[in-house]
Amino acid sequence: MRILHTNFLRGWGGQSNRVLIEAKGVAELGHDVFISAPPGSELARRSRDAGLPVVENVTYAGGARPAVLTDMREMRKLLAELKPDIVHLHGGRDSWVMAGALTFRKEPAPRIIRTKHNIFPIADHAFNRWQYGKFFERLVVVSHAVRLQCEEKPYIAPQKIDVISSALDIERIDSASTARREMREELGFTPDDVVVAMTGRLRPEKGHDILIAAAPGLIAEHPRVKLLLIGSGSLKGDFQQQINEAGLAGRVVMTGFRDDVPRVLTAADLYVQPSRSDGLGTALMEACATRLPIVASRVGGIPEIIAHEETGLLCETESPESLRECMIRLLANPDIARQYATAAREHVLDVFSVETLVRKTVSLYERILTQPRRS
Repeated sequence: MRILHTNFLRGWGGQSNRVLIEAKGVAELGHDVFISAPPGSELARRSRDAGLPVVENVTYAGGARPAVLTDMREMRKLLAELKPDIVHLHGGRDSWVMAGALTFRKEPAPRIIRTKHNIFPIADHAFNRWQYGKFFERLVVVSHAVRLQCEEKPYIAPQKIDVISSALDIERIDSASTARREMREELGFTPDDVVVAMTGRLRPEKGHDILIAAAPGLIAEHPRVKLLLIGSGSLKGDFQQQINEAGLAGRVVMTGFRDDVPRVLTAADLYVQPSRSDGLGTALMEACATRLPIVASRVGGIPEIIAHEETGLLCETESPESLRECMIRLLANPDIARQYATAAREHVLDVFSVETLVRKTVSLYERILTQPRRS
């Protein structure tokens, strides 16, 4: 099979990471896999480092501008050159570009699959009704929570939806497991500090502000607590102001973007993810694999990873008080926290393996190629 993956994101995150893991795994089975990503993007760089063919002729600029028409023309050329059997789309901009590229195309079109990586609501406008209802032959979602969201749309047929969860690069995670002392020194933590970590882009839906609001009460109970915020984003200034106003200056380390998150996580003693929305949570899965005790919000696909009082604790969404109480509970009961952490690692290794992701993806590709095209 010949498969073309498209992804418009320039930075790095769970979506781009999944595209790389998926593409690399399918290629290792002997299939021809190509990556279309913006010039200079992290996905382009890492895919090339992994030995995958990368094409950077499409900018995925977005918006109503001449660059979009140029992207459509470049994509049409790319399709004519590569002749993929399947195009696997991963975002809104690349879906728009692909739809334009295939308009008025004389050659038989490739089969179209789209993965919805998040739980953001699908806007009810004409293009979405058409692409989700007609253009995408199959719709892959990363969790059952995202599936339920999609099934609420009358134009998305439930039978076209496949749940294929993301996967962990466990070798990369385990290779960093001995870096704790070095990492804590690099980040400025003392051996006595209790480090509460959170990974994610600095955006509203991730809930960094909820953690910052919960921190003063947590520190009142556990004075050695410090926060470790891993990730970059447009709200850095807002969060820094909130940190200062809460009297947390000197107690919060903001790393910015890191491409060695598993290594950075070795510095932590507790991991939290107070998300407002989350399709599944690759960062949460990585924290589980790192054997960290977990507190996460009861939202989206998170309960598919964290079972309350089995693999961690679930707090209420939008509640600094609930988050604080759960953190205090785990820090006060280290034996139970370790028990949850061990169970969480076993769960994610069992359910979210690369082998399962690749097997289900290849099976989907094979099925769609044997099915007649929908009119």
